[in-house]
Amino acid sequence: AFSPDGNTIASGSGDRTVKLWNMQGQEIQTLKGHDNGVTSVAFSPDGNTIASGSYDSTVKLWNMQGQEIQTLKGHGSAVRSVAFSPDGKTIATASTDNTVKLWNWDLDDLLVRGCDWVQDYLKYNASLSEEDRRLCDGIGSRK
Repeated sequence: AFSPDGNTIASGSGDRTVKLWNMQGQEIQTLKGHDNGVTSVAFSPDGNTIASGSYDSTVKLWNMQGQEIQTLKGHGSAVRSVAFSPDGKTIATASTDNTVKLWNWDLDDLLVRGCDWVQDYLKYNASLSEEDRRLCDGIGSRK
């Protein structure tokens, strides 16, 4: 898959990795985390996220620094295809289990849900600095 800016190529491999390449054919990075071969890769429209589907029945989301952001589980067998919607907020996956799944990938929504989830921890944990305690101020239900 080509990145939206055309400067990077992502490839999936039977060795369980996703590799990022520059246009001169030099390997930039190897993303490791799947338990089986990688069958499909896609860049988000903004170029900041890569989705990879695998024979391990999962889809992994990666940032451009090679860190795994999230694993999507729900298919019963190999994920053969991944694609981002044009706005980048939905990921479509197709599997050999004869299903297509749509996944919400709205980062703003994920941030709100995450901050709502840790709200009490941030508010009441005595070992946090005041700055850390305010990490989610203005986000989610704290608006």
